[in-house]
Amino acid sequence: MHIYTMTSIVVNPETALTRKVRRTQRSGATYEVDRSVEHTISKAFLTAHLLTASVEQAERAVTDALASWDRNKESLEDLFQAVLDAAVRRQDSGAPGSTEPDSGGSLLPTELQTVLALSLELRRCFVLRMLAGLSVAMCARLLQLNPRRVKQYTCAALKRLPSCGERFPYAISSVV
Repeated sequence: MHIYTMTSIVVNPETALTRKVRRTQRSGATYEVDRSVEHTISKAFLTAHLLTASVEQAERAVTDALASWDRNKESLEDLFQAVLDAAVRRQDSGAPGSTEPDSGGSLLPTELQTVLALSLELRRCFVLRMLAGLSVAMCARLLQLNPRRVKQYTCAALKRLPSCGERFPYAISSVV
């Protein structure tokens, strides 16, 4: 899916997230950097949405990360990591809606909607390992799990998602 298609699906033009992106883009950076920032934000939002199963929580995670990101000192990868950290913290803090998928899942492609049906642990490990491409060590650190547990949850998620090879032929970066 092309970045602008995904952005138009999941980011409402009236939301705080879109306004924050526009402000970030007006800060004088070049057009190419703006596209890079936009792509990273789209990728981060989609990942946070899949992690939290909530459009609202994903948007808050991105907004929180953008508010603390210094584009002159930090890379886009730092921004992406900050969004993941914020999304996991939101769930771990017991934010409302953190275990039940919200209606925003219907905005996702069918293949990704099935991910939202996984239990919290399985979904988080699957999204971070298989879709975001993080290492076992990175997932374990982020989720505060034993690396063996990350592998177990990822394998269990793969078993619960039928025809995974056909349904998930791409990583998140190729979706946005």
